Amino acid sequence: MLQSCLSRSSPKPRLKPRVWTSQRHYASKRRGPSYNRFEAARGLWKASPQFRIGVTAVGGGITVWIGSNIEKVPVSGRYRFNCVSEEYEAELGREGYQQVMQQYRGMLLRPSDPRHKIVGRVLRRLLPHVEGLKGDWEFHVIDDDEQTNAFVVPG
Repeated sequence: MLQSCLSRSSPKPRLKPRVWTSQRHYASKRRGPSYNRFEAARGLWKASPQFRIGVTAVGGGITVWIGSNIEKVPVSGRYRFNCVSEEYEAELGREGYQQVMQQYRGMLLRPSDPRHKIVGRVLRRLLPHVEGLKGDWEFHVIDDDEQTNAFVVPG
């Protein structure tokens, strides 16, 4: 009986190897609703001229703003984006200077201190080699055993 069942059985169908296609091609064969990413935005762009004009105006304004704030750095010759005016930068420097002076009021070394003189000698050797240096430079040395650091504020 087993023999007769085997002999009467039809040959097994051969399976075709699955060929993967692109997502677009695969999605087009599907039936029913499909997900289209950003479809609402595409519809808004096509349907509303005010939207296109608004996006173009904002993009153009940003481009003009960026282009008008690019400057050439004198030291390196490279270009940089800078939207902070020199006056505002100087004001920030004055505020930062006053804040540091208040914070470390009792810890500033006198100009007669040997450590203050060493820093002064180093600065006198460095400053002539800095291009684009403006104004008088004033320095203070903070006596703090926990921290060794230096800083410069604009202005």
